[in-house]
Amino acid sequence: MDARTPPSAMPESEIALLANILALATRNMSAISTLLGQLSLELGRSTDPHLQQVGQRAVNDIGHLAADLDTQWQLIGSLARFCPLLKRTGVKPQPVLTEIHITELPSHD
Repeated sequence: MDARTPPSAMPESEIALLANILALATRNMSAISTLLGQLSLELGRSTDPHLQQVGQRAVNDIGHLAADLDTQWQLIGSLARFCPLLKRTGVKPQPVLTEIHITELPSHD
């Protein structure tokens, strides 16, 4: 193959297959990230200070992952023209993490 010759275009059916695989993988990663976020929040509620720190670090890491997954969902959305399934269902990323800042805890009087 000559480097000056452009490669042949990938058939749309193959692009659609890849788009479906990418969408399913991203949905699974989003679901796993959500579960890890829930677990991390539970760790943060522990009375053990070490587990609280581990939970907080994990929540921060999952926050970065959530941003990367949002970007990935945007890229998948750009493939919708090749993939009828994505056109019908739409690309709707699930929120991976909801962060709540507690400034004051109630007293146990």
